[in-house]
Amino acid sequence: MKRRLSVTARGWVALVLTPVSAVAGLAVGAEELILLAIGLATLLLGGLLQSAVRARRAQSNWRISMALPVSDVEVGSALALVVSVTTAQGGGAVPVWIEDPIWCWERVQRRGKRVRPNPALALRIPLLRDGAVTTFESAVPTEGRGVYVQRGLRLWCFDTVGLFSRLVGTGPSATVSVYPVPTPVSLPEHVLLGEPGNEDHQLLAPEGPKRRDNLGDFSGIRPYVPGDRLRLLYWPALARTGELMVRDFEDTGPRHMYLHADVRWQVGLSGSERILATAAAVGLDALALGSIVELSTSSGERIAIGPGPHAAISFLRAIAAVDAFGGPAAAERGVSHLSTSPLVITTAEGATSLPGALGLAHIALAP
Repeated sequence: MKRRLSVTARGWVALVLTPVSAVAGLAVGAEELILLAIGLATLLLGGLLQSAVRARRAQSNWRISMALPVSDVEVGSALALVVSVTTAQGGGAVPVWIEDPIWCWERVQRRGKRVRPNPALALRIPLLRDGAVTTFESAVPTEGRGVYVQRGLRLWCFDTVGLFSRLVGTGPSATVSVYPVPTPVSLPEHVLLGEPGNEDHQLLAPEGPKRRDNLGDFSGIRPYVPGDRLRLLYWPALARTGELMVRDFEDTGPRHMYLHADVRWQVGLSGSERILATAAAVGLDALALGSIVELSTSSGERIAIGPGPHAAISFLRAIAAVDAFGGPAAAERGVSHLSTSPLVITTAEGATSLPGALGLAHIALAP
């Protein structure tokens, strides 16, 4: 890893003031300004050399590890990130700072640029002997729903004044999914079970390999209907009567519950969070009944999750990752693929402005 040089905010102030003070001092004949420029230039040069020497001694002699007890939590849960820093080969004799984790979490849907190293927002690592470890905990942001990423804490060497910094180590990344507390609503069982589905869904949490030859129980012979599979043709009937007949089977495959979360801007941020909390409870109930849940949102997202041992947590992760908001066009796209009317979760205000086909769907209001 290269010892990347970075100028801190304090360093940029010194870099700007140095030539300004020098020019102003020469222009007005003020010796104080010229002396200030000389002093700042000396600090800058000294800081540059000192940070380089410290980084050379500390380079590759530090290791950062992070541990999370869980990676999926409900909104408002208490969760701490455990950070361990280890030194070797004399690196502990060099003063280093690590970014404060609380300032380094980013919501996946709202990523921004990484901030410049700032000694005021960094934590000083105590001087350590070779092989020694220092550990500290930092709270994880769980106040709001979302998927949060810690892209790896950076370890820096600063000069004494804090004008320059050099990167000497980077830790691993960490990810936390914060999902809403499911809010149950009363729905008939047939609504939760959904409709008979097709075999071609790509499931996020399938129970096992698809069995395309599992057609259910044989129920008899019926006339051929365009769209029937040719392998179901009953050829003896064609030879006797000249008509195409197919073998008919009872549908014993999984059912699909089509769930649409109305997270348009019209329902507001608070309304969207209530809708997603209700959708979480409805989806979990449907999965518990053995149905495949196909979740779509008015922001254009879509995912299908099948029942299985990891179905519940997969569905909650999908809810955590939903990005509001979407407009009417996105809401129409969100249900354009459905072969039947979905169950729409919305608020009382949102129900009055549902676009197109959504207005004809089965509607459940979020509390």
